[in-house]
Amino acid sequence: MFSVLNKKQIEYIYNTYMIFDFPSDELKPLNLLLKMVDEGLCTYYALFDERSQVLSYFGLCVKNRFALVDYLAVNPEFRGQGIGTKTLNFLKETAKDKTILIECENIESSDNPEEREVRRRRIVFYERSGFKDSNVKARLFGVDYILLTYPQDATQVKNGYKEVYLSMLGKEMYDKHMEL
Repeated sequence: MFSVLNKKQIEYIYNTYMIFDFPSDELKPLNLLLKMVDEGLCTYYALFDERSQVLSYFGLCVKNRFALVDYLAVNPEFRGQGIGTKTLNFLKETAKDKTILIECENIESSDNPEEREVRRRRIVFYERSGFKDSNVKARLFGVDYILLTYPQDATQVKNGYKEVYLSMLGKEMYDKHMEL
C-alpha cells in the first residue's frame, strides 16, 4: 500500500535507502528535503508490503502545473517484480493534472560503459511507461541530466523545471548550482 510519509519516515528512508540508492553528488541534504515538506512544496510517498517493508519510494515536488519526481527508487531486494511500474502508475495517478518531470543522468556524460548501460536501461524503463525525452538538458550541482516528461505533449517544460527548482533551492543557490 502507498502511503504519504511523515518526517520521521522520510528520515528513516533517507538514512536506510537513499544514501545507498543515489550517488552523494545527487543527494540533497536531509534538512532540505524536510524543509521542502514543511513548505508544502514536496510530498514523499512509499510503497510498503504487509510487513511494513519499503518496496519503493519517491517524492513529488509541485509548483503550479509541474510535478518534479524526487528520488524514485525500488528496494533492490524487490526489483524485477513490477514494483517500479506499479510505482510509476501510482505517481502518474497522483500527479494526474500536472506535467510530470523526471531527471535522468545523461548517458553521454559518462565514459564508463557499465554506467552508460545502467542509465540507458533507466531511460528505456521510463519511456516504456509513457515518458518522453523533452530535449531539455540541465546541469545541477555538477551532474548532467536529461529531462523526461509525461504526458508527452508537455509545453513550457524548461520554464516549469526552473520554477520548481527556484522554489526548492531559492534564487541564490539556483543561480550558483543550476545550468539550464
